[in-house]
Amino acid sequence: MTLKQEKTRSMLEKTATFTEKQVVALTGLSRKQLYKLSVSNIVQPRKNPITYSWNQLVFLRVLSLLREDWSIQVLEKLFKEFPDKGIERVIELINDSLAVILIAEKSGEIEFHLLGNPNFHNEIYGQSFKRAIENIRNGKSLNYEDVTAIISNMVDNFREEDGIKKISIKKQTLLIIPEIIRELRKAAILPSKQEDINLKVG
Repeated sequence: MTLKQEKTRSMLEKTATFTEKQVVALTGLSRKQLYKLSVSNIVQPRKNPITYSWNQLVFLRVLSLLREDWSIQVLEKLFKEFPDKGIERVIELINDSLAVILIAEKSGEIEFHLLGNPNFHNEIYGQSFKRAIENIRNGKSLNYEDVTAIISNMVDNFREEDGIKKISIKKQTLLIIPEIIRELRKAAILPSKQEDINLKVG
């Protein structure tokens, strides 16, 4: 993709809106769940008609994946405690600045980390990536070096085919945000004008 195409797509994403029906289809959340998230002030759609932004869509897909491992109460608490405007700030950053979300329970405490897009050199992190994958295979806890090695590998080898978007082992969940975004881009075809979002039927 050329720089011009990337800028066009970025502009379309920033201005695109998604109906409640489309958000249900793209995120896996139900209308009832979306309503509860709205009432709880977790994600506030625009009203009349109800529509969601691209960043909200990405966040809701992330939330849907995290809910497979964690309760909504735990997730709400973690996101609301995020510095500088809490959930609103996470939604603001999620499309352009975040690479990884890691939630892990250690010694009865739940830790929550957001990592930005790293620029690592392949040679430096090649060995670390192999070790991280071995840790996952052996059911061991992921540490920061593992997480950065995994996301570095994902960023360096970003392809069009499907990749890993979620790793869950022993009370810890690692989400690869660029892969979730890539999956959503494939499912939601953005138009050349801000008119309607067509869902890919498959």
